[in-house]
Amino acid sequence: TWAWATAVAEGLAIVALLYMCSLVIIGMKSRWVALLLAAVMAAGALYFHPFWMFMLSSKTFRMEGVAGMEGYEVDAFTMSDHQRYFFFQTMSTVGALLLLVVHGPGKLSVDEHNGPMQIITTKGDV
Repeated sequence: TWAWATAVAEGLAIVALLYMCSLVIIGMKSRWVALLLAAVMAAGALYFHPFWMFMLSSKTFRMEGVAGMEGYEVDAFTMSDHQRYFFFQTMSTVGALLLLVVHGPGKLSVDEHNGPMQIITTKGDV
């Protein structure tokens, strides 16, 4: 009975993520948006790809969502290996977003059209 609410929530999440991605592309509030996207992606990687939960198991698992292996039964090591691949693939995108947070969007962005923003890291920097 709550299927419509789930669909609406998923639709709103998709629209919000697409909006944030477009902000990063054009360079508006890109540091904060990139930080938020990195946090969302890291949480998603931890939730959707928990490879550590398969590592010590002795069960077999059905492969779902992997092209060419749909419906196959695989051992725990193979399942862990696939989940580890997807986890670290997502975490590499998180690292790229964090690089954007640290170094900024560049001179062609909307935020920094007057030059790069000065970030004070210690007391002596100005």
